[in-house]
Amino acid sequence: MKTWLGILALYLLLAIAAGLGAFTPDLPAPGAAQVDQAPSTEAWFGTDTLGRDLFAQTVQGIKVALSVGSLAASLAILLGAFFGILSGWYRGPVDGLILWLSSSVAAIPGILLVLVLSWMLGGSYVGVFVAVGLVSWVSVYRLVRIEVQRLQAEPFVDAARLQGAPAGFLMLRHLVPNLTPVLLPQFLLHFLYAVKAEAILSFLGIGMQGHTSWGTMIADAWAYDDLGHDRWWRLAAATGAMAGLILALQRIAMRLEANRA
Repeated sequence: MKTWLGILALYLLLAIAAGLGAFTPDLPAPGAAQVDQAPSTEAWFGTDTLGRDLFAQTVQGIKVALSVGSLAASLAILLGAFFGILSGWYRGPVDGLILWLSSSVAAIPGILLVLVLSWMLGGSYVGVFVAVGLVSWVSVYRLVRIEVQRLQAEPFVDAARLQGAPAGFLMLRHLVPNLTPVLLPQFLLHFLYAVKAEAILSFLGIGMQGHTSWGTMIADAWAYDDLGHDRWWRLAAATGAMAGLILALQRIAMRLEANRA
């Protein structure tokens, strides 16, 4: 667990450094003698066809992944928890309406809906995380709905209800704190989904316009036929960085789920 948390902390530090302007992906690598340079002491991850430093591009990709992942996952958790609490608590027509809404969203393939929404929202920074968040809340809603129905039968909720506590107070005071062990692993898993979705959108050219991300690096590697010219380092940098983040978050989520069980 400590190892994965340490890896995640490293990603976070690099993202903060990129946000403060420590890495500029559009400039040539310091000391780089040529374009398409393999990894060396002058350019740790090599350079691209324009002589730009691939390490700086990779770190910029970390910043994009963490920002989009955290915002999209937060939106999915908020929507899922909100609808799940309402549905599980009130049941009846409210439950039926939200269940119909969630089923309608779930009936459409997720990545296809993300593509359409992102395109409709203009492929902007806000558009990407809003599209991912609007698509991925259904699984959170289902878990929260079941958990709320279980918590309603707990003695401490019955006691608070008999004392005349309003529904809003019961939800905030008794339900939300008890939902945290369920929501935290879900946040990490939806974070992963958002990172992969953003990479796909950027690869297809409808992701975050004007930002360097792992998806744009993979798209450039494809466009310039890197592998066909034995230039493996751009693709390795993007996919390796993405795999490291996904693996760390997945392991942490699995440990949290195991602790909850």
